[in-house]
Amino acid sequence: MDICAVFHLIFPFLGAGSLAFLGYWAGMNLINLPGRSGARVASLTGMEDCATAVAFGSEAHRLRLTFARFGLNVAGREMMALQTARIGMVVITFIFLKGIAGLPLFTSLSGAFAGLILLNGMVSSSWAMVKQRIERDIPLFLTGLSSSIQITPSVLQAVEDEAFTLETGSPLQNWLLNEFLPRCQREGFDAVPLLTEEAFQLSSSLGIVVFLIGRLWHTGGKAWEKAFEMAVNNLEGVLDARVLGQSTGASAKGSVRLIAGITAFVIFIIVRSQSLAAAVSQPMVQIAYAGIIILMIFGWNFMNNVIDETF
Repeated sequence: MDICAVFHLIFPFLGAGSLAFLGYWAGMNLINLPGRSGARVASLTGMEDCATAVAFGSEAHRLRLTFARFGLNVAGREMMALQTARIGMVVITFIFLKGIAGLPLFTSLSGAFAGLILLNGMVSSSWAMVKQRIERDIPLFLTGLSSSIQITPSVLQAVEDEAFTLETGSPLQNWLLNEFLPRCQREGFDAVPLLTEEAFQLSSSLGIVVFLIGRLWHTGGKAWEKAFEMAVNNLEGVLDARVLGQSTGASAKGSVRLIAGITAFVIFIIVRSQSLAAAVSQPMVQIAYAGIIILMIFGWNFMNNVIDETF
């Protein structure tokens, strides 16, 4: 009995055992859904447990966003969850390619590493959605702020008031209430330059907002309030255009997914064809299929990243 025949015999047990172990491990270590009252308080305040709080936009924060899409709370266990997800994606991709798509063993083993690329794409996609939500909320926030500063002598108080008018738990509200305001209240105007730099790393639009608030806070006066209002109007026009562009980008992503799906379907038909079975079993053909799968997933993520950065 050759090695392929042996593998076909033990494959179902390997697959079932791997999935069972991953499910058990996730259930014991990752799933930690908060109670309803705790979730309600966290939603209203936008605050985290001090023991598990992380910087907004940090790697740990982005991992939490990714796993939260699947109902998993990995606070304090981000890297452990990431390593487990990597193993799980490789196993699941292999089982799909070998057990469902019916690809040859070498192709399935090689293509399984496309699961790692797919996981990285999911992390990038989660953060891209947060940036888009921030930029959608900025026009509303700035419009209210330009009015509040006319009647509120304290710039920080005006920022806080307008932050509470945003959607509860939104990314922009969380950043303003948990990052911007506490540091400004604690360190004074000295915190603004570093906050501006950090905001630009999160979003260029958010960086401009922090810069404008900082200048308003430092300079003040009716003349600068008028200049602030003009700058707000210009920035709102740019962001409105970006929102429309994001809608176009979403359509482009749909086209990319369609092309990837058609390519995968064609490969599936070729592999299942009895007349081409001998050709598919050739090592060079298997290598080519493995390369196509990896390049297809890589290209999919690359195009999504280009669309997100462009719009």
